[in-house]
Amino acid sequence: MVIVVVGLLAGVAVLKFVDLGQEAERSSVDGVFAAAQSASGINFAAVRSGRAGATPIIDGSTLIAAMESRPHGWNDSGNVMSFQGKSGTLYAIAVTGVEDETSKATLTKSW
Repeated sequence: MVIVVVGLLAGVAVLKFVDLGQEAERSSVDGVFAAAQSASGINFAAVRSGRAGATPIIDGSTLIAAMESRPHGWNDSGNVMSFQGKSGTLYAIAVTGVEDETSKATLTKSW
């Protein structure tokens, strides 16, 4: 009987641990999206003020450049920054509206 109870407790603990890993992964990519949004706003202000070296965000690579460093594990291709999570989920941040003189780049997430 004791072995059965210990087995059930271990099963519950493993399921909770797996759930925490997925929750941590989701929180991490949500943080990258928030950082990308902030970088987009800061970059827009830099371009508008004429700061040397500032370029408008028009695709995934210019978004990563605006973030000043590539988030660990993230790649860029076309207008998308993407990350393949350990859970198998593909997380993507797309530049859906390019930056121009009057507005910052529009970013959307898909997850």
